[in-house]
Amino acid sequence: MPEPLTDYIAGYVSGAVGIAIGNPLDIIKVQLQNSSARARPSPSPSLSGSDEVLLASSPSAEPVVSTTRIQTGRKVIDYRYLQSLLHGVAAPILGYGALNALLFASYSISLRALDEISPTVPDIAKVFTAGTIAGLSTFVISAPTELIKCQAQASHCSIRPGSAASERVGISSWTVCKEILKHEGVLGFFKGGMVTSFRDGFGYGIYFWAYGAAKNWKVVDVETSVQHVIHLLIAGGLAGCMSWASIFPLDVIKTRYQAQLAHDASLHPTERYTSTWDCARKTYVAGGIRSFFRGMNVTMIRAFLVNAVQFGTYEWMVKIIEG
Repeated sequence: MPEPLTDYIAGYVSGAVGIAIGNPLDIIKVQLQNSSARARPSPSPSLSGSDEVLLASSPSAEPVVSTTRIQTGRKVIDYRYLQSLLHGVAAPILGYGALNALLFASYSISLRALDEISPTVPDIAKVFTAGTIAGLSTFVISAPTELIKCQAQASHCSIRPGSAASERVGISSWTVCKEILKHEGVLGFFKGGMVTSFRDGFGYGIYFWAYGAAKNWKVVDVETSVQHVIHLLIAGGLAGCMSWASIFPLDVIKTRYQAQLAHDASLHPTERYTSTWDCARKTYVAGGIRSFFRGMNVTMIRAFLVNAVQFGTYEWMVKIIEG
């Protein structure tokens, strides 16, 4: 089987597996990144302000109070909302499988082309460049998938004050698609596309470079099969963490900008983001530099777990396909 096709199949399977595992933490990340400083609920008598795991996701004038929390130490999750952890998963599983397939196939093709064009260029530069090209090549899938996912996830895990638990606000990925198409047309699916491209281009450059470096770093000369598997999992996890750390502020801007519904009539003109630059400016004014790193702890945990499994699955699939 041709190498790009092998990478495409292995990339699709590993992408779908990775997003299925990481979606619960991704919902928490989106909620934290999109939380509104002025919509922050009053702390519970038993919790300090720093104990809040999930804040209000709606930037509208009416406060929205989050009720989805996980109990780890001093932080609490209400398990009544365990089912909400699957919210918005349809778009990323369908889209991210295809995105990851295109990503790995594009990386393989780009790296081989760079080897032929510039054989004297150091491998580290070629790996980063091939990763950047691969990241940019996913734009057509990445931009709409991220938009749908952010709006579906940001709409959930919150209830209006005084409402019953069963009345929580939340919309499906399919509903988000229909609303975008109705109010904004096809171009509406590419809202925030520019910042998504910058994020993916640089982020995937770091991603493949970090994985290659960690994979080639040997603790022992000869690894057992178990040691090899552990080595690959750690390399994938570290690559994910380094990639996300390098582009996290861009991801915060992207998330906040994409999560805001363009047709939301409840938004005051001063609250609406007119561009990603306007989103960055208002985010900084509202919460300072710390706003651009909100949710980073959750993201690092998710990045390590998802990418360890994702790269492990990818290597396993390649081995199966190639026999």
